[in-house]
Amino acid sequence: YIYKMRRKITPTTSTTSIPLSSPAGGQRSIQSMIQQEKEKEKITDISLQMIMQVLQSIQGKTDKIDNIEKNTEDTGRRAENIEKRTENREKRVENIEKKQKKQMEK
Repeated sequence: YIYKMRRKITPTTSTTSIPLSSPAGGQRSIQSMIQQEKEKEKITDISLQMIMQVLQSIQGKTDKIDNIEKNTEDTGRRAENIEKRTENREKRVENIEKKQKKQMEK
């Protein structure tokens, strides 16, 4: 006859179950774990609030930069318009001067 040996596996003490013999100690442990989790959540909330404030600040600065770029483009267009008007006036003055010279030559 051949006998197979079976090994009985017993649960180790590292399982998450709380021993029934000390419910108060287990309760304190659970309460402290809950408290630690609450503190972690508070820290996470504070961190998220800080991140949101930084992002809002960055967004505000980005908006200001966009406005500056738009204003710069508008100013460039205005400067071009002024240059064109100045050139047109100079041409008119030249034309008037030419007409006056022709009249004086007659």
